[in-house]
Amino acid sequence: MYSPQKFSALSEKAKAKRFAELLRIIILQLGSDVAQTRGEYEHYAEWAKFSKEKQLNGKNQAELIDLYKNFRTEAGLGFERDVYLENEPGDSPAPKEHAIPYAVLAHNLRSAFNAGSIFRTADCFGLEAVHLSGYTPDVSHTALKSAARGTESWIPHKRWNSPFDCIQNHIENGYTIIALETGEGSVPITSMKWPEKGLILLGNEELGIAPELLAECSLKVEIPMAGRKASMNVAGAFAIMAYAIRNGL
Repeated sequence: MYSPQKFSALSEKAKAKRFAELLRIIILQLGSDVAQTRGEYEHYAEWAKFSKEKQLNGKNQAELIDLYKNFRTEAGLGFERDVYLENEPGDSPAPKEHAIPYAVLAHNLRSAFNAGSIFRTADCFGLEAVHLSGYTPDVSHTALKSAARGTESWIPHKRWNSPFDCIQNHIENGYTIIALETGEGSVPITSMKWPEKGLILLGNEELGIAPELLAECSLKVEIPMAGRKASMNVAGAFAIMAYAIRNGL
């Protein structure tokens, strides 16, 4: 945090850039220091003798985003769509193809960005639904909405109190339960013959899928690694799997 003297010595563009950086953290709820970030913003706002329009108190999310845009403009910075949560140029008003009978269950994902990316990938490759359980962030989470880029508003989704209920519901409706997981018994994705209908199970970024959930899966699929790491980010892995399923069917 700047002292009053150092803050006053900044150029107007530098001040605007700092306000934009602080607002980005506040809007996306990044990390555990959001309260500290608000305090820093409010100190600078007091030193800059801001009018009510540039203060945080009483502002909703849309008003914070507008304020963020204004500071980005004042700082001479460009468009940053991950914060604005707006439609992109080229988005289609309707799906280009019918959804395939595949859904995904994201259980105990820590990252709201990963959860949001899964929504966006499900839309891009035409999966029929996204299911959430455990402590996976909800669709109301700002960071999830930022990564999902609006797809959470039209992709069918449901939060389940128990992942077992979601799995059982899909089994009863003829779906094969497929774990995306490395380890013994996993089939390389390049060798897969995809079943007609499937529910893809994704687990925690660090711990993977719990053994009791793996026991409910008929198939376990892995993406062969060519580098030194044994696995990749769950959202990236899901994107590869969704692409393989769409093309395999």
